[in-house]
Amino acid sequence: MIQAEREACIESFFEFVQSFWDVVIKEEPVYNWHIPFLCAELQHLSTFIVARSPKPYDLIVNIPPGTTKSTILTVMFPAWLWTQDPTIRIITNSYSADLSIEHAVKSRDIIQSPKYRLLFPDIKLRRDKTAKANYENTSGGSRIASSTGGTITGKHAHVIINDDPLNPTQAASDADRETANNHTKTLSSRKVDKKNTPTILLMQRLHEEDPTGYILKKKGDRIKHICLPAELSPLVQPIELRKNYVGGLLDPVRLDREVLAEAKIDLGSLGYAGQFGQSPFADGGNIIKKDWFRYINRDTFERMRRNEPIVFFADTAYTEKADENDPSGIIATCKIGFDLYITRVSKFYLEFPELIKEFPLWVGRNGYTPSSSVRIEPKANGLSVIQTLQRNTSLNITRTVTPKDDKKTRLTAESPKIECGRVYLISDVWNDEFIGEVCGFPNAAHDEYVDLLAYACNYHLTESVKGDENLKRAATYFR
Repeated sequence: MIQAEREACIESFFEFVQSFWDVVIKEEPVYNWHIPFLCAELQHLSTFIVARSPKPYDLIVNIPPGTTKSTILTVMFPAWLWTQDPTIRIITNSYSADLSIEHAVKSRDIIQSPKYRLLFPDIKLRRDKTAKANYENTSGGSRIASSTGGTITGKHAHVIINDDPLNPTQAASDADRETANNHTKTLSSRKVDKKNTPTILLMQRLHEEDPTGYILKKKGDRIKHICLPAELSPLVQPIELRKNYVGGLLDPVRLDREVLAEAKIDLGSLGYAGQFGQSPFADGGNIIKKDWFRYINRDTFERMRRNEPIVFFADTAYTEKADENDPSGIIATCKIGFDLYITRVSKFYLEFPELIKEFPLWVGRNGYTPSSSVRIEPKANGLSVIQTLQRNTSLNITRTVTPKDDKKTRLTAESPKIECGRVYLISDVWNDEFIGEVCGFPNAAHDEYVDLLAYACNYHLTESVKGDENLKRAATYFR
């Protein structure tokens, strides 16, 4: 009986999970289809780890909370790997030291449990190295728990497991996302052999430039991406897994419609999209919704405009490297009656001299007249752009007022004007890029158009808050 269970656990990671479930989880297990699927995927990858052969890929798994993801991958998988080869060295990581240690301790609880010692008596922890965060066995295998932003100098592993390197609160911070991405990069250097050591990233999608986005952008087709949102959507990957959804749900027992409805209320549309939908963008948009914008063709706009001037807003930066720094953004706008019309938008990845040359040409092509103005915020390099254009061109260059509030606050304040249908876009090829960035904020990779839209709304649409609220109620009524 003991030998049969031992062999079953060695031959199947899913069998191991079932055998040792009650060691770390006291609740009755619910083995939804995704659990044996993930176990099989990890077991396949383990064959390369054990053989020390070139890895087939690195693995990313995006899946909602409450799906046993950490228990399978970060708690049980390391303990099972030692049944395959007790010399394997493992590094695990999470966004906080407490969480990393908690996972490591649960793995250690399995290894020190009476059942594990009975089935695998040859795997023993060293008495002198049994700390909560770092421990080794007598065959040379080790488990090292790190946390995002922490140091792991001098440590190397045969497999790296990065479980939730960024939490939902941190995802809104540029600095925290950068820390998580840099730590992910650091982990990639902690390998016994770069060709052989796979990295496994497990997390929800929280931002376009979260660690999932960072790795997908850097490594492309060298990644196997498993994406399992709570509800059936085109984001499900691999696509053949879509047939496993029951009634459109990933896990109809633990994540049924009632549970998901409550999560939407608790998290809001944006939080729900990231944690349960595995998308950094809420359906239709985050703060700004796609269907709030109206469209008009250019010929109709020109007939309506008559002599109304075009006003330009610019957010400047200098760079030639599109993959490293922010671009300069510019939009052309016009107010007709009570509405704002955005006639053209563009971005430039240019160094300072080329940027100064391009500005007069771009505004000239897009409706600049003596009645126009070019409004630039005098922040950072914006001041240099303002001074140089004022000195070397005849453009009417104006400094905008440096805002006191952050971008999210400013866009939220202007959103009622957009929701009321007072912002029109001239139908053109740039619409999709503009809509994607504005509606994706604050989880889009760039936000130049967000700043410029907020400036334009504030400048052109200056009615009182009461007036905006009345318009908003009217727009809602007539929908």
